Amino acid sequence: MSAPGTDHGEHENPSPSEESAPPEGPATPRSGLGAVLQEEEFSVSDAIGGKRGIAESVLPTLLFVVLFVATRDVVIAAGAAVVVVVVLLVARIVQRQSPATVLGGLLGVALGAILAIRSGEGSDFYWPGIVINAVTLLVLLITLLARRPLVGLLVGLLDPRVQDWASDPDARRVYTRATLLFVVLYAAKIAVQLPLLLTGQVAALGAAKIAMGLPAFAVIAYLVWLMHRGLLARRGLR
Repeated sequence: MSAPGTDHGEHENPSPSEESAPPEGPATPRSGLGAVLQEEEFSVSDAIGGKRGIAESVLPTLLFVVLFVATRDVVIAAGAAVVVVVVLLVARIVQRQSPATVLGGLLGVALGAILAIRSGEGSDFYWPGIVINAVTLLVLLITLLARRPLVGLLVGLLDPRVQDWASDPDARRVYTRATLLFVVLYAAKIAVQLPLLLTGQVAALGAAKIAMGLPAFAVIAYLVWLMHRGLLARRGLR
């Protein structure tokens, strides 16, 4: 499960829906929150997709920032970011792994590159990610208002032991709190990154995007895992 919603080019991006990436082939273990919920011990590597997950999440933004700061040329920076995502996508296809998460990242990076090149403003590269964060936050809030928290809906699909969560007040409280953690994460992303975008702080925005991507998602994933394991313990299912 990659936290609800995702910034373009990120795994984190982790939204709970993103963090529950589909299986990538019979020989490749799942990654994301969907994988760690099944484990007795929490694995940061599984939660963030291992080295490949880090590369796919960080490289496009890091490359864009470094090249833009070094050259002040938005075409070079944006073009390089698109190229690296294409390479990562091809690598998954060649290895017969699911390209879903990278394909989503490619669309976001490509759109950001188009916006940045058209305007000549490096900060416009980040608009798709900001919009995705805002939409994800809205979806999370709607599910809370509907008393069907998004984390509960997703975990109920991922773990058959809690399929009845909606009829259990304890489980509903647990997954409501878990969903609120993601609300805080996505609200924080917008609160930090939007002002940087509007003031054209390209380097600071890139750093904030990376820091609030996989590292923040890993912390939230761990807390949700603890909540889930606690619920299972109270049900005598561990």
